[in-house]
Formats: sequence, C-alpha cells, structure tokens
Amino acid sequence: MKLFKNPILLLLCAVVLLSACLAGCDKKEPNFPVALSDTTRSAIELNTEVRKDSDLEKTYQDMLDGATVKQLNESNEIKCLRKADDGYRVIYTGNTRALVLRFDNDGKWVKADRLRSMYRITPTRGKFDKLKVGDPVSAVQTVDPTCFFPFLVDSSSTELTTDHYTEDGYHTRITYDGDFNIASINYELM
Repeated sequence: MKLFKNPILLLLCAVVLLSACLAGCDKKEPNFPVALSDTTRSAIELNTEVRKDSDLEKTYQDMLDGATVKQLNESNEIKCLRKADDGYRVIYTGNTRALVLRFDNDGKWVKADRLRSMYRITPTRGKFDKLKVGDPVSAVQTVDPTCFFPFLVDSSSTELTTDHYTEDGYHTRITYDGDFNIASINYELM
C-alpha cells in the first residue's frame, strides 16, 4: 500500500488517530473513579440496570457505615455522576425511588439524612407545569404527595426547597418564600 511507503503520511495518520482517541476518551473527574456523565441523558437512561429499592437502601447504609466513593463504585458502579453548584451528585435509580448522594469537591460524601437522599420517583415532569410562582405549598403537595417538605416537618428548618425526581428523568427543584408560597421552579435532567 502507498500509505505505508510514505512516512510523513503515516505519521500524520497516527497523529490524527491519537488526537481522535484522546478527544473521545473519558477523563475521570478529580477525586472520582469515573468521568462526568453525559448531560444530554437522564439518570434513568444512564442507569441501565434498574435496582431494587432495597438495594438503594443498602447503598445508603454503606455510605453511613463509611464507604468511600471508590468503594461505592466498586460495589455499585457509578453510571450517573453530575457536577452541582456545591460539589457533585451520584444518582442511582430503582423501581420506585432515586438515591441521590451528594459529594463535596474533594469526593467526600456530604452526609444527609435518608429523607434528603432517597426520593420517590413521581409522575412525569409535565405534572409540575400547572404550578406557578405564588402558588401555595399545598398545590405542590397535590402534585407530589410523597415528597418530603422539611420546613413543614421542622419549623426551625431554613431549607425552603423541595426536590422532585420524575419517571421521565427530570429533577424539579422548587424554592418557597417565608409564607410557603412558590418563589421559583427549576428543571434539569436527573
């Protein structure tokens, strides 16, 4: 073949091939054993293996028992790693629940109680479209009656937000004002 007889052309092909490989290779995130997940696909799409809800409970318990992010990946491969404003999120999906584990920028688990880590997967994001800024918290409770509303349970809670994870792969975060009316609604892929 002529390609192999021309060393300059051969070298050029090798450089192009190496560049393509390096550009396409997943780069692990610092302090994590995996790369950030594709932001155009939801956690439900990325987590091809649907786990039993009891497996999610066990994973959460492993974290309480001191598992590291490396050990987490070894026992339950991380397929959905997201960058967040305050660090990272690892999301596992089960039959009816989503487990959301939050990590700081150094890869250390940010311990959160079960109700702020394990969420019921609710109907589609479209159900939230009827909500608007100014609606009372009771309107949100009607759309998602299984959600945890920390400020309604603990009056000293300053966290005036709720998180909702939907079966079509969205995360809806609703922020409330001091009168428990909707101040903002934000959507993103789970």
